[in-house]
Amino acid sequence: MRYKIDEHDYKVRVNQATKFLHSGDKVKVTVNFRGREIQHSNLAIDLLNRLANDLNKLADIQQKPLKDGRNIIMLLSPKKIEN
Repeated sequence: MRYKIDEHDYKVRVNQATKFLHSGDKVKVTVNFRGREIQHSNLAIDLLNRLANDLNKLADIQQKPLKDGRNIIMLLSPKKIEN
């Protein structure tokens, strides 16, 4: 995923993450940078936080957004079902 993602593409990513979380799988979200885009890492972190907020009913943040070279990675895990 890129930090300059369009709204429709973002919704597709949210829907795919929702499918994975419903099936009990973890979701690793990666934002890639090319060239000088790394200067805008704050926009990518905002995007990942927005994704986490959109999925907060289904997922917990297992790993907060973390820089890894030219990528920023966040890991989401499905919420535990309380009986």
